[in-house]
Amino acid sequence: MLKSIFFLACVASTSAFVLPFQVRPAVTNITQGGQTLEQTGLYFVANLTVGTPGQLFTVVIDTRTADLIVPDVSCKTELNCYNKRKFNQSLSSSYYAYGQQVNYKSNLGSFKGFIGKDTAVIGDRKTDLITIPALKFLQVTDLGLGIEGLAADGVLGMAFTGASQIGGNSPFVQGVRMGDISNTFFSIWLEHFNQTDDLGTHGVIYYGGFDPVHCAPNPSYVSLSSAYTYQVTVSKFQVAGKAATNSQNKYIQATLDTTTGQLAMPSQYISQVLDSIGINMNTVTVYPPIVPCDTKVTITLGFLSGTTIQITERDLVTNAFGSACRLQVVPSANPEIILGIPLFRGRCTYFDPIMERIGFTPALLQD
Repeated sequence: MLKSIFFLACVASTSAFVLPFQVRPAVTNITQGGQTLEQTGLYFVANLTVGTPGQLFTVVIDTRTADLIVPDVSCKTELNCYNKRKFNQSLSSSYYAYGQQVNYKSNLGSFKGFIGKDTAVIGDRKTDLITIPALKFLQVTDLGLGIEGLAADGVLGMAFTGASQIGGNSPFVQGVRMGDISNTFFSIWLEHFNQTDDLGTHGVIYYGGFDPVHCAPNPSYVSLSSAYTYQVTVSKFQVAGKAATNSQNKYIQATLDTTTGQLAMPSQYISQVLDSIGINMNTVTVYPPIVPCDTKVTITLGFLSGTTIQITERDLVTNAFGSACRLQVVPSANPEIILGIPLFRGRCTYFDPIMERIGFTPALLQD
């Protein structure tokens, strides 16, 4: 029997793309809570509202950017804003106009728009709504390519305020600074690939506290090496497969990124991964590389704090087509590691932009 996930059932009985209640204009007194994440394409999305009364948007959770981005009602180009929800500032009693024009760049493409300020509300249930007042956000008139055609309207940046491209606190930091989020961290838990009958397409983001349903207590913390992104120093890299065990003991920077679907690495690391499963990198013509579906491989990452984590074939080897599978590693454009979606599966990752650290703890829901 396929395993069910209790918290997902109680967080939302409907799709993550609808809000089954009316959002009230008053500020809530809820300062921590969980919210369902749902996969669309390569990305995981959640709901929020902007304005008073709230206007609903589905947004990609992005740990590399630091701003809320939603389409504006003035975005009328069919290619860009087709089938997107759009923010109408004239319908919000709490809106404040800044008006500065901005060209915005992210993993999801280049955006054009202008800056406004309003109230945002995050959460799925009345009991878990968190209000973030006076939040600067980007009202987009030209959407990035990563959003076009995606079942999402915009982006919720969860990185540091220092990474903001519009000159405001990041949404999470704004909630903490204004006292509406009780603690300085949030967590992300994603199902293992194919863990349940929804094929591993759900997870939970928990704001302002420890997730008591999905996450074991007492995270192991790793200090960040950047004040702008969730970047850590990897001091040991090891990959073990049926053909070999290879390792690197030199320091390399790694960035945690919820908008990258794979693990991206410099070519020498990719070569070691492929060699461990008996594949010569020079024979690979497409990435992610095609591998046998019974491939066994474990990547171990060690950090300066002494913390280690492992990512195995369970989340690295995914179905592609027919009997073929793909190994979710790709070459990186820069001399760093990008820790994408495989990292977040089957564990809880805590992000603390105030204390400048990352925490890891095992997930409680495993099979």
